[in-house]
Amino acid sequence: MTVTFYPHEDELTTSTTDQKLEVLLESAQRYKALVLDSGIQMTEGATEKKRISPRDMTHAYNWEEIATVLREIRDLPEGNPSARLNKSEKLKKLAEIYEVLRAAKMPKLEAVRIALMNESKQLASEGGS
Repeated sequence: MTVTFYPHEDELTTSTTDQKLEVLLESAQRYKALVLDSGIQMTEGATEKKRISPRDMTHAYNWEEIATVLREIRDLPEGNPSARLNKSEKLKKLAEIYEVLRAAKMPKLEAVRIALMNESKQLASEGGS
């Protein structure tokens, strides 16, 4: 059985961080849809929940790609207010991706999402000063 990773390997060949964030968000939404749809099985007109064990999973999220983008964002300069605001916006977008993944039955990602939002707010307040 093969496992499909989201985002697909060839989807992140884009050059800018903003484009990569868009691809990650789109793939997180596709992954969420798959996870939520695979948890419900239709049988004779009634719905019943079916627990899926790890060996039954045919799809997974590619955490290496999201970690790479997080590193890229962390390495962005913060030398002037506009750079801090730019970095803040990218962190906010990354927090949105974590929110989508959290909704895909990964509740422990809420702590990461909150940390990213806090960092984004801090950078935005420093950028606005």
